[in-house]
Formats: sequence, structure tokens, C-alpha cells
Amino acid sequence: SMKKISQYLKDFVKADFNAGFYIYTAIFLIVTIYLNYNWGLEEKWIKDSNTWKDYFFSFTFNAFAYYAIAVPKAFVYKEDYLKNISFWIKSSLFLLILSIDGSFFHHTHYIFSRDYLNYDEQYFLLKVITNVYPTFIYFIPLIVLKYFYDRNEKGLYGLSIEGFDYKVYFVFLLIMAPLIFWASFQPDFLEAYPSFKPWSASEVFALSRAQMSGIYEVFYLFDFITVELLFRGALVIGLSSIMGKHTILPMVVTYAFLHFGKPMAETLGSIFGGYMLGVIALYSRSILGGCAIHMGVALLMEVMALIQYYLIQHH
Repeated sequence: SMKKISQYLKDFVKADFNAGFYIYTAIFLIVTIYLNYNWGLEEKWIKDSNTWKDYFFSFTFNAFAYYAIAVPKAFVYKEDYLKNISFWIKSSLFLLILSIDGSFFHHTHYIFSRDYLNYDEQYFLLKVITNVYPTFIYFIPLIVLKYFYDRNEKGLYGLSIEGFDYKVYFVFLLIMAPLIFWASFQPDFLEAYPSFKPWSASEVFALSRAQMSGIYEVFYLFDFITVELLFRGALVIGLSSIMGKHTILPMVVTYAFLHFGKPMAETLGSIFGGYMLGVIALYSRSILGGCAIHMGVALLMEVMALIQYYLIQHH
């Protein structure tokens, strides 16, 4: 229930809050966000040259975000998880998975080198497959890691029904719906959403535009599970046996860095959203709440954009 969630947050802040360290974290975020949006930190750091080197740059970028918080936190709070080799192995493997996803380019090369597909077919396949390959990049290594490290934990890093209360998230989405409807009237909304625009797509593979849109949305929404599985699942639930409550802040900062290519408002929102979802995952041992919120909000944005285009602007 909502009461339970506000209790989680109260308990967590009481246990974790340290003025000095929270100020340090805030300054770290303010400086990196400033550098990113005024100077292009992410673009300059991760060159996007579509080569193997990108994996390395992407990893150092994510590791910088993560360890800049996780390492000093251990000293300030006098914790000894830095001496635990499992901390270094698990956290770096989780960050490596994230980095491979962030810089993966092989599918693009493959699709565009198929001569028997025309450009429209290649474009549609790319849009769909971009949301499919992360499933393999995340699930297979995480299942292997779970087998070696967390065999006794129920579910796959929080991907379990226990501890999930759908009613809360349904209410949350009802509150979000009018806000998103309002946002859909902003000029830049239709530039960004829906992320697959049926009106500008050409029909391929004997599918109608509505069918293409439906196929795309299924994979697009599924991709949000992989994001939750890594950030709230692996980085929070997966490391909590080693770090306890100290899993949250490093995850939040790494999650903010994930949004550095998006509008600044989204990055700022991700800090508070990431914190809240992290705390819920830590205490409920389930990431389904985060999946429900993420998929629900994403679907609402897609639906509102379609309504905006077809029913309001072009009726």
C-alpha cells in the first residue's frame, strides 16, 4: 500500500541519511549534469564510433558514476564491503553488462548489410531488434551470475511475484495519466513520442501500420524490464547481501548517467525516481513495482502521443 511505501522511504532515509555524504552526492550530480548539458560530457567520453573501443569507454563512464559514490560511501559510513572481493566482481560484472548494452552495435551492421531487405524493412527491423537484443545481454549473464552467487535467493534479482502489490502502482498510473496527457500538448512531445511513428513508416512484410505499431510496442515495453532488472534488480537486490542499504546511492547516480543523452528534465526526474524505486526494491525484494511504473508510464506516453496525433491534430 501507499502507507507501506512511505514507511519504506522514511525507514531508509533514517538509516542512510548523512548530511555530508548526501551533499557530496548532490554536488557530484550537479557538476556532472552541468558538464554533460553544457559541454557534452557523455558524447565526448563515449565516442559512439561503433567499435570495440566503445565498450571500454562505456564501461569507464558507468564505473566512474558508480565507484565515485560507492567507494567514498564505504569510508564515510565506516563499512568494509570494499574489502570483499565479491563486491568488486559482482559490481564490475553488472556494470560491464550495462556497458555492453549501451554500446552494442553489431545488429546495426548486420541488418544494413542484408542486400535482400529494402531500406524500409531494414529500418523497421532495426527499431524492433534494438529493443530485443538487450534481453539476451541482460538475462543470460544474470542467470549465470545468479547460479554462481545467489542460488538461494528467490526469483532472478527481484523478478518474483512475492512482495508485489499491483494496486499501489495502478493508483500511481491513474495519477500520472492526466500529467502525461497535459505533456502531450507540449511542442517537443510529438518529436520524441511515440517512439515508433506509424504515420511516417512505410508498410513492410505485408503488415499494416497498426500491426507494425503493435509489434513494436510489445518489444519496446519489454525492454523496460531489462532496465529494472539491472538497476533495481542486480545493483540493488543483487548487491544488498554485500552492501546492505549502501546499494542505493551508487545505483541512483549510475542511473542518472544512463539519461545523459536525454532531455535534462528526464535526468533530474530519474534521480528521484531511481531513489524511490531503489528503496522499494530493497525493502520489498521485488522489482515488479518498478517494471509496472516504467512500462505503464511508457505505454501512457505512447498512447497519448497516438491520441494527440490521430484524434487531436489530424482528426
